[in-house]
Amino acid sequence: MSEPVIRMSGIKKSYKMGGNVLNVLKGISLTVNEGEFLAILGPSGSGKSTLMNIIGCMDSFDEGEYYLSGQAIHSMNDNMLTDVRNEYIGFIFQKYHLISKYTILRNVMMPLLIRGETAAQAEMTARERLIQLGMGERMDHKPAELSGGQQQRAAIARALVGDPKILLADEPTGALDSATGKEVLKLFRELNEKGHTIVMITHDLNVAQNAGRIVRIVDGELFEE
Repeated sequence: MSEPVIRMSGIKKSYKMGGNVLNVLKGISLTVNEGEFLAILGPSGSGKSTLMNIIGCMDSFDEGEYYLSGQAIHSMNDNMLTDVRNEYIGFIFQKYHLISKYTILRNVMMPLLIRGETAAQAEMTARERLIQLGMGERMDHKPAELSGGQQQRAAIARALVGDPKILLADEPTGALDSATGKEVLKLFRELNEKGHTIVMITHDLNVAQNAGRIVRIVDGELFEE
């Protein structure tokens, strides 16, 4: 079998709060194989945001090992982690995080420009992704001119444009109405059927049930559904 996309073992994370130590993650072990659609389900305060930040190489951890596509994340410095984020992970956030002064096309081009691709290469790839996601007629609009669902589709196109190993989605339907949220989740399922590996963080069981596999996080510990 091929190396899992994510392999975590014994991940611990704590924060000092005044004179106290808050243990947020208590020895997390998790494996995600290529092509999986995993939901990490947990309430506020469960540690799911901290775990997401560690999966996304945005936060350090105190103990344990983390391999992302065979790369030893636990042995990397900040500059190396930045490179890994840019190459391996496509982020999808609840609030979209599109840059308001840029067109949707320019927003989707940004990850490729940061990687050093030429503007012509980046534009061609971004156009292809936007058309693929049904945004071909909206790419010259700015974010404020789009609905919430269209902005989230643009954000998904931006996450996909660099062909990442995993899509990491943080409450991706949290800012959407029910009908639009269902459309975005349908899009996730279609992307997964095409082979994309998706890790989705959510507090909502109905959202989590769109994934192929669910793990619950409770008080910093993981439990398989």
